[in-house]
Order: sequence, then structure tokens, then C-alpha cells
Amino acid sequence: MELKQTGSWVLRHSYNVRICHWINVICFAYLFLSGIMMFLQFPELYWGDVGFRGYEAVFKLSNWGLSWEESDALGNRQWGRNYHFLFAWIFLFNNLIYVGWNLKNRHFSRRMWPQRDELSKDNLKKELKQHLRLRAAKGDAATKYNVFQKFSYLIVIFALFPFMLISGLAQMPAFTAISPELIDLFGGRQSARTLHAISTVLLVLFVVIHVIEVFVAGAVNHIRAMITGKYYLSTKEKT
Repeated sequence: MELKQTGSWVLRHSYNVRICHWINVICFAYLFLSGIMMFLQFPELYWGDVGFRGYEAVFKLSNWGLSWEESDALGNRQWGRNYHFLFAWIFLFNNLIYVGWNLKNRHFSRRMWPQRDELSKDNLKKELKQHLRLRAAKGDAATKYNVFQKFSYLIVIFALFPFMLISGLAQMPAFTAISPELIDLFGGRQSARTLHAISTVLLVLFVVIHVIEVFVAGAVNHIRAMITGKYYLSTKEKT
């Protein structure tokens, strides 16, 4: 008796999801790199509305071995600001289209909203063990989001992204001149910058975990599905 590998092709991602996903990948790359360029030329984070070199900081890059002069030489604030603002707007409109389209098509309620049975203690425990052991889902489960994926995607889309947008706007003098209450909302412009940086770290952590999961589950199959929409669902038959 031997196991014969068989399978079938299933549609996993709509063209809207695929297009918006890859636009987000490009935007995130530019936003991250341009954000680093700006941060390197002002490599400290403060709390409140005041912050300058020599002022009491909550984070200093110099404490991690890179002096102000060294980081300033590596950064490029003008390049960073131009590209950061450009891709921030592209990122915003792309995600508005993504959310609007998928709310209309009920994608969130059908595929991303956790069901009652998924929230049971036994299922949460099972899913957590599978994640910690880096085990990929099999069969029909491989074509669906698990409960932790659903939680993370919903938090990122409806909480982290909006927070990063608002905290970014709170740092723009031109925008806060129109809506000065944004500065008060964060307790100061420098507080908004610090919280924006913390949100960036959380988003980078999400991306790293996401990439690891893709490789654990089969990078070729998942990347192909995000390009063509088609996912190969393998099965094994006894012969």
C-alpha cells in the first residue's frame, strides 16, 4: 500500500484582494524605508509637545550604539518625507477601496469574522498549539483563515492602520493647523511621533510573523495564490 498524491485547484483570493495586497506590499516597503530615513536624522523619541537634542527622551538610538552624527549621515529626511507622504496617501486610498469592496461583497463577514465555534476554548487551544509548533493547516482548513489570523487581520485593518494614519497626521503642521485637536488627542506632537513609531514596530512584527507563516504553510503555493488567485489543495489517497 502506498500513498498517492492528488489534489485540486481552488479559488482562494479574489482579484480585488490580490491587487490591493501587492499595492500594500509596495507601499509598506517605501513607507518603512522612508520612515527610517526620517528617523535617522532625528534619532530620538520624546513624550509631550517638546523634543530636541539634549531634551529628556524616552528612546535614544545612541543608547544602541549609533551616535546622532552617525545616524544623521545615514538618513535622508527630504527623500524620506517626500516618499513617506506620497505612499501614505496611496496606502490610504488603496485600503479604503479594499475595505469598501470587501464590505460590499461581505468578504469580512464570510471569511474574516470569527465564528462562534472558532471562539471556543478547545478550538483556541488547538489553534494556538498548531501555531506554536509551526504546523500548517491541511485539507479544507488550508483554504481558510484560522481564528488567530482573523483576529490579527481585523486588528491591523481596523485598529492599527487607522491609528497610524491619525498619529501621522498629528505630526503634520499643515494638517494640525486645520485640526489642532489632533495634537491634544495624543498629548503633544512628540507623543504622536513616539506612538507612530511604536505602531510601526507592531506592524513590522505582524509582517514578520505573516511571512514566517507563509513559508511554513508553503511559500510557492501561497504566493502563487496571491498572484493568480488559484490555490492547490493537495490530498493523499491510499492505493
